[in-house]
Amino acid sequence: METEEFVKRRVAAADEFNQHEGRSDGVDVAGSLAGGFTVLRDSLYKRIHQDVQSQVGADSILMPISEEKSERLAKIEIELFQIAVSAAVARDGDYVDGPDDWYWQWLMRLRLGILKPDTKITKRVHYYLAKSADRGRLAFIDIITRALPEARRAPLVLFRLLPSAIEVATSLAFGDQLRAAEAREHQAVNLPAIGDCHRCRGKLLENGEQCRECGNPLWLFDWLTSLD
Repeated sequence: METEEFVKRRVAAADEFNQHEGRSDGVDVAGSLAGGFTVLRDSLYKRIHQDVQSQVGADSILMPISEEKSERLAKIEIELFQIAVSAAVARDGDYVDGPDDWYWQWLMRLRLGILKPDTKITKRVHYYLAKSADRGRLAFIDIITRALPEARRAPLVLFRLLPSAIEVATSLAFGDQLRAAEAREHQAVNLPAIGDCHRCRGKLLENGEQCRECGNPLWLFDWLTSLD
């Protein structure tokens, strides 16, 4: 359930979007991005933490001192990576007007609230944006495994699917079905089994939705380890 604070952030983000872009669909765009990114964040955390412990087993040597703190740090890092990847997608697709910095800063306000420009968190977004897609993904893996050492045991394909999942969510929020479909095709190359789900058939879902059978838009552990 959404907190009152998050609802207020979403409303403020919608108003800011409409004013900046001269549009009237800010509620839809902000809501779609929020729904899509929340599903991806929570799904990724589950895959690299609970699912690894459940499927592979917990290693006391790798267990963090404070699980609450490690979860908070991990989810913030996931958010920052999502923001950076989404910013690159928005820039390439010309989804918004004006300087590139506006979109990711707006998205950060939507997802994390108002932050000072020189904070460590905002610098992390610059860190990801300065890298190529592959190097950014590898940097994210390195950072997230520091917060959650057990993430090293997650299927590597998960981290290959994630950037495309963020691209799908961003493209859908801006109504770019073609780019979303292309990103899904790229995911299918990395994990062909995603098309075998009897419920969703690997099709694009609305942001915020998730397939109960396979986990689409970020697949369940058993699907990630499928060789079919």
